[in-house]
Amino acid sequence: SLEGQIPDVFGNLKKLTSLSFSSNNLSGPLPITIFNLTKITHLDLSNNHLEGPLPNHVSGLQFLDKLLLYNNSISGGVPSWLFTLPSLLLVDLGYNKLVGPIDRIQKPSSIQEVDLSYNNISDSIPYSIFYLVNLTLLDLSSNNLSGVIKSDMLSKLTSLEFINVSSNSLLSLSTSGNDVEYSFPQLRTVIFSGCSVMQFPNFFQTSYLQILDLSNNMISGGISKWEAEGWERLLFLDLSHNFLTALEQFPGNNLRMLNLQSNLLQGPILSTCLNPQIPILKELEVLIISENKLTGNIPSICNLSSLDVLDLSKNSLSGTIPDCLGNFSYLTFLDLQMNNFFGKIPDSFVNNSELSHLLLNDNQLEGLVPSSLANSISLEVLNLGNNKLTDRFPCWIVSLPSLQVIILRFNRFYGPLPHSVASTNFSALRIIDLSENDFTGTLPRKLFQNLRAMKDKPKE
Repeated sequence: SLEGQIPDVFGNLKKLTSLSFSSNNLSGPLPITIFNLTKITHLDLSNNHLEGPLPNHVSGLQFLDKLLLYNNSISGGVPSWLFTLPSLLLVDLGYNKLVGPIDRIQKPSSIQEVDLSYNNISDSIPYSIFYLVNLTLLDLSSNNLSGVIKSDMLSKLTSLEFINVSSNSLLSLSTSGNDVEYSFPQLRTVIFSGCSVMQFPNFFQTSYLQILDLSNNMISGGISKWEAEGWERLLFLDLSHNFLTALEQFPGNNLRMLNLQSNLLQGPILSTCLNPQIPILKELEVLIISENKLTGNIPSICNLSSLDVLDLSKNSLSGTIPDCLGNFSYLTFLDLQMNNFFGKIPDSFVNNSELSHLLLNDNQLEGLVPSSLANSISLEVLNLGNNKLTDRFPCWIVSLPSLQVIILRFNRFYGPLPHSVASTNFSALRIIDLSENDFTGTLPRKLFQNLRAMKDKPKE
């Protein structure tokens, strides 16, 4: 790869139309002369170690349509000419050291994509940004921006498809406070994670939005049935790490992923929102409502047969675990730990060969470890600790080829550990915890000789 500084001589190549030194080890200041090239259309100096500020003014670059300077150490402010060049369609200055506010834009251009993510840009977003009517992508994530983005401001960006302003802890999103219904005809992705959003933005509900990430905010109160209606094209909704207390209905009927982890949700929400008489969320693949205060049982979960991930851990759910969960052929991750489930573990894991994580620890489960788990040949983690299971050591478990973690502690297992262990068994195991049970006899030497994964140093 190339090293050293970019020589100023490139600024004399007046007929140069394209310049790319991407992904090298170039360092030193940006040569100001490059910004005077009158014919250049494509300038790519990304993935280097270039430093220094951008010029405050430029006299060339009239035909420049792509400016790629991301992943350098460029400092200084964000000059307004970035948004006024007549031919510029894409500017990417992400992962640099830009500071201060974004300059006010005097004559907005036809620019389509702006990425200023992962810098130290501060202050509020200038209102003039929202006059860039051809903008399709705006990424200002991981900066120090503040202020409020209102629905009427966003609605001016009629071509906008993607906006990411996550990790700006003082930035908020709110309605404009009038009765006007704003349209967002092209908007597909809205990411406001790690900001200061206080309200659920119901003004998006009639849009074509597919991805909405509002995780790690300050949204409180509930989501009413009215606010949850619409959202017909919404596929991905992340409201985790907020302060939601109530939910009358899950937003949208076509969700693929719903994350409500770490809120203040309480009561029998699952029974209310997953009414068996109203078939919804049939395509849901990921459902996470862990770390809340949910109560009641979960039979209504059986309608969600497309689930890949189900995490209801750290709640106060009770009742028995539905047999249907063992028949979910796509389920890879099942976490029901730290609830109040009782009864037996379903012995219905016949068709579930995809299951990799089964976490049922810290409940009131009793009876045997179901032998149908032997069909879960992809199982990597099995945690049944801190229950009331009464069984001998489940010998069939040693034949699971991918098993890395097995925790059976604090139960009522009894009898000797198996001595007849084949040389290939437990080859992937890294953690085994059988403490606080009633096992008897001696520890089988061959069992521990086979634990090669504990002895082998992982290859880097």
